[in-house]
Amino acid sequence: MPTMRKAITFAALMASGLLAGDSWPGFRGDGSSLTSARGLPVAWSDQSNVAWSVGLEGYGQSSPVIQSGTVYVTSTVGSRKETLVIAAYRLSDGELAWVDRRPSSAPTEAHERMANAAPTPVVDNDGVYAFFESGDLIGLDHAGKQRWARFLPRSGENWVGNHGLGSSPVLSGDRLFLHVAPFGGGRLYAIANEDGLDVWVRDLPPAPSFSTPVMIQHQGRSLLLTTAGGGVAAYGSDNGEEVFRRPARGGRGYAVPSAGVAGSLVVIASGEAGGTHAFRLDAPDETLWTADKATTEFSSPLIAGERVWLVNSVGVLFEVDLQTGQQVSTRRLPSGCWATGITDGERLYFFGVDGTAAVLSQFSGEMVATSQLSTEGRVYGVAAADGSFVVRTGNRLVRIASKP
Repeated sequence: MPTMRKAITFAALMASGLLAGDSWPGFRGDGSSLTSARGLPVAWSDQSNVAWSVGLEGYGQSSPVIQSGTVYVTSTVGSRKETLVIAAYRLSDGELAWVDRRPSSAPTEAHERMANAAPTPVVDNDGVYAFFESGDLIGLDHAGKQRWARFLPRSGENWVGNHGLGSSPVLSGDRLFLHVAPFGGGRLYAIANEDGLDVWVRDLPPAPSFSTPVMIQHQGRSLLLTTAGGGVAAYGSDNGEEVFRRPARGGRGYAVPSAGVAGSLVVIASGEAGGTHAFRLDAPDETLWTADKATTEFSSPLIAGERVWLVNSVGVLFEVDLQTGQQVSTRRLPSGCWATGITDGERLYFFGVDGTAAVLSQFSGEMVATSQLSTEGRVYGVAAADGSFVVRTGNRLVRIASKP
């Protein structure tokens, strides 16, 4: 039975248009945290399987992204985040390929409870696109040359809010999509990635959100699925039309985790017990199931096969049945996770905020290995590529690689 289940799961992953093994282009890869990368490392330490480690200029909370052997990462410099930094490193050896530095259009105080280069950049064959909580949106080519740059806030707008902005841009075709939802009214943008001009802009009702939208396909149409303090909403990617909206259910946590999607089934995570739930796209007004205890405050739900995995702030890992919401198991990880777990179709990888990591079998749920890296500050994000993980802390980038 495990062999058959493994074959079915892997085939399903391949059929879903999974990322190429050498690419991790945006937040959660393609938004699913699934990768076809082969030969991923299973165990590591400071003395083993660390290919390189480089210090970053400034500080940031975004995840790294990978394209064609290059790792891109963002940060800010200064007590008021006066300088915005986009840097490119060679995946092979960690050498700095280029760096773009520019003044922030709206400097604000940098402190622990505020976003600091939190949005993850996104990359395609034409270049890299980075959004900062200042409201600056920048498009560069792969040599680091500016293609275009914009400051998005309208005159008199203040996007700081209580915690700043953390939503990352999403790329689909020739458009860049961005969900901006500070305290007060929000906004949804569709922007041409060629020249940075608006394709359409939709003003949204007040509903604070730190989360990144997910691009989904339903009934032959591309939809942007957003989560916020006011619940869940879907918008047509072609024109920004609202397709459906669900009210909040246990709202704490809606503002940070993105949705998990498996076919027509959507999982919405909450930091409150009884808030995590699921619905189907063909019946968005109905709740398919509600999890009694499973919660997550920061990382998004990881859907792997017929299970949903969620990690709360103290490191409790919940395993939930995808179709029924029944809790299958709970266990304690070495620490809580801000980064969402990753699956390659065989193993689950969870990276703790303190540099610990746990690897589980996707099929049995058994622990395969635990690892520890010495880190200063939190682990914010991880990217996967063939044979490698690239781990990002506030001021450091580390490549973990399988032994040849």
